[in-house]
Amino acid sequence: MKTKASIIFFILMLLLAGCNTTIDQEKEETASAVKGALNSSEAADEQAGNISFYLPFGAEIEKESPYNIIISKDSDTFILFTNPQEDKDSELLYKMAINDKESLVKNGTFKEDDRLGYYVIKELPDTEEYELTVGVGGTKVTTQSQMKDLADNAEMMMKMAASVKHK
Repeated sequence: MKTKASIIFFILMLLLAGCNTTIDQEKEETASAVKGALNSSEAADEQAGNISFYLPFGAEIEKESPYNIIISKDSDTFILFTNPQEDKDSELLYKMAINDKESLVKNGTFKEDDRLGYYVIKELPDTEEYELTVGVGGTKVTTQSQMKDLADNAEMMMKMAASVKHK
C-alpha cells in the first residue's frame, strides 16, 4: 500500500512540476512579447500632463507629475516615466536600468524604425517578485511582477511606452 501511495505522490509531483513555468521560459516569452509589442499600433488615447499615451482597459491613472505617471491595474502598480529630452533611440534609461549587475536576471534591446526598445528583469531581494522595466528610448514603464505575469505585463507596458507622444 505504501508503494502505491508513493508512486501516486511521485506522479503528482511530476505533473505539478510540469505545469509550473520556469524563469527561463518566462524570460524568453517576455523578450518575445516586448519585441512584438514595440510595433504596436495602440492609439495614444489618454492625456496626462504634456503627454498622451495608450492606457490599457481596466487601468487608471492614480497620480501624475510632469515626468511620472502612476497607473494601477487590478492589484498592480506601474510607473510610466518619460524624459522628453531623450530621443526614441536613446540608450540612457536602458543603461541606467542595467547598471546593477547583481540583481539582473535578463535584459535585451530591439531596434525598430529608429527606436530602441528594451526590457530589464531584475530579482527583488527577500521576495518572489521581479522588477520589470520596459521602454522605448527616453520613456520607460516599471512594475513589480510575479514570474507568471512577466510576459503579459511586459507586452502591456511596451504598448504604453511605444505609444507615448509629447506635446
